[in-house]
Amino acid sequence: MTYLNDFHDLQGQSTVGLCNTFNLAFSDYLVPVNLTPSVMEEKFQGENTSLEWSIGAFKGAELGAFILHGVDDKQAPMVLYNGGTGVVPAYRGQHLVQKMYEAYIPRYQDAGVRRIILEVLTSNLPAIKAYKNSGFEKNRVLECFKGDVRAGLPAVPVLIREQRHPNWAFYQTFLDMEPSWCNLLSSASREKTTMVWEAVQDNDVIGFIAVNILTRRVRSIAVDQHYRRSGVGNALLKHTAAALPGTLTVINIDDRFQGICRFLEQAGLNNYITQYEMVAAI
Repeated sequence: MTYLNDFHDLQGQSTVGLCNTFNLAFSDYLVPVNLTPSVMEEKFQGENTSLEWSIGAFKGAELGAFILHGVDDKQAPMVLYNGGTGVVPAYRGQHLVQKMYEAYIPRYQDAGVRRIILEVLTSNLPAIKAYKNSGFEKNRVLECFKGDVRAGLPAVPVLIREQRHPNWAFYQTFLDMEPSWCNLLSSASREKTTMVWEAVQDNDVIGFIAVNILTRRVRSIAVDQHYRRSGVGNALLKHTAAALPGTLTVINIDDRFQGICRFLEQAGLNNYITQYEMVAAI
């Protein structure tokens, strides 16, 4: 076995190269993953990924393992988001995740980083152990949903319009749940392929849905609290399903918000995986 001990950031790595390594690392993952370079670019945009603040384990020029970090600030981040950790099969069994964090957490501390956030499947016990050994603790449970919006879903008659200039600050007032990193409205606003539709009644915006049209992943859906449980959310989902035929996904719903979970299930989406959000205070 070739042991990897050359750790440095990912500056200079091409998107195509990173995408190929990412797909290889996740080729036997519990949930199928096969990104294209364009989808990876969108992922990087939305999550504010910084290759300068990401980590790679190398054999010469070959990337054998990686941790992709998004940042809350490009220049002086205080929070990092682990948007993907992978080890290609040939280099597994070397505790590379722990080694990469052991090498870099002191540097992050010196640079002013105070917190690192990630999500991990609750069934991925080896990864959970590796993260715990690197100082991460479970913060909350996140449910993920997938499916086709069921035919005949009852919905209130309401005007649904595309909004090419979303008012993200206004939409924020509709939210009760703190989104995970990739579902923050700031993340959705950075994605070039995220489309927004608004529900309008009497010229007032009473709800919205933001969807990445490349992946058909719903980034956010919310309704003004005065119009909830009246079919507005269903109307937004039905419109999205008609405009973007195929399976929709909605990830990382905090399981303490069971009303949202029931809403998605009643619309025809199934809870297909559960994740832990884990946080390391450094």
